Amino acid sequence: MERANGQPGILMALLLSRFMWFDGALQKSLEEKGFGGVRRLESMTMIYVQSGVQRPSALARLIGVTRQSMNTALRELEEKGLVRLVPDPDDKRCKIVEFAPEGEPMRREAAAILRGLERRLEAKLGKVAARDLTRILSADWDEEEA
Repeated sequence: MERANGQPGILMALLLSRFMWFDGALQKSLEEKGFGGVRRLESMTMIYVQSGVQRPSALARLIGVTRQSMNTALRELEEKGLVRLVPDPDDKRCKIVEFAPEGEPMRREAAAILRGLERRLEAKLGKVAARDLTRILSADWDEEEA
């Protein structure tokens, strides 16, 4: 992929390809460790739940899928023993997503894999550039509150 030719969309394409690198490496490593069978939508959901997003509607909005697609993914993650849907203590009409205890071994492995990928990225870019990348991606981009 061309790095910078001034064409609109290059930055977005680069961000997407780097996301695909992370997710692809995570998926491959989990498969090699015997934890296969998690689709991209499911891994994205798990990452957002790990970061504190618990409402299915918020997950759907952040990931850019319909609520129906999110509910299907959550059902599949429940069947795999990775998450569970529990009553929302603030709104009894709603459910929130939390990690299921039986999925802890896979979550530990995924966390270790992600730490390793981040170390690989840091080794490739250098500590300062990796820290700058995190700072830039953490900045307020004026997005709507999730």
